Amino acid sequence: MAEVVTLQATARQSRGKKSAKQDRRKGVVPGIYYMRGEDSVAISVDDKALRRVLMSDAKIIDVVIDGGAQTKCVIREVQYEPIKGSPLHIDLMGVKLTEKVRVKVPVQATGAAAGVKEGGVLQIVFRELEVEALPLDIPDHITIDVSALKINDAIHVREVAQDKFKVLADADAVVVAVLPPRLEEVAAVAPTEETAQPEVIGRAKKEEEGEAEAGKEAKPEKKAEKEKK
Repeated sequence: MAEVVTLQATARQSRGKKSAKQDRRKGVVPGIYYMRGEDSVAISVDDKALRRVLMSDAKIIDVVIDGGAQTKCVIREVQYEPIKGSPLHIDLMGVKLTEKVRVKVPVQATGAAAGVKEGGVLQIVFRELEVEALPLDIPDHITIDVSALKINDAIHVREVAQDKFKVLADADAVVVAVLPPRLEEVAAVAPTEETAQPEVIGRAKKEEEGEAEAGKEAKPEKKAEKEKK
């Protein structure tokens, strides 16, 4: 069962990039709360409080807006600043514990793959997988044991253990695999008839140009010999 934490939020009166930028300068993160059948609410949450929630890996959050009643929510999306990695915006979706929801769950590989010991490279194709489950059955992460994987072996979506949740991806999609070692071979390219031809042409052209220059220099000499005669 997923951990449940509480997050205090404040309704925002103004929206837009300028307002959101001002909020971030005050140490708060803008966001949006929405629930099926209800109007969405622009909110802001304390940056430090949000970071604690994100570090807890909680999927169910009791959100309290302006000191009102607690509402069960899931984190639908978090936008991060690309360089510092600080949260810029959060989407919270209100849920009912009896209705299934769709959320993205991180993939966690465990064990040392046999193929990696042989020189292979472990590749995690999906860092996250979208799942469908009741709110309280959403896993904190999806654990995949890669210990038995040899070179060219892979684990597909259909092989992922799915207890109280369903992975919403193609059953044949590869989640994690061990690739063969990458060998960098630099082969010497021997000159072929095609590659050698331009050099011959270029040499012949230079010889023709040299002969032409020699001819130009010879003409004045012949003219001077005629004048002497």
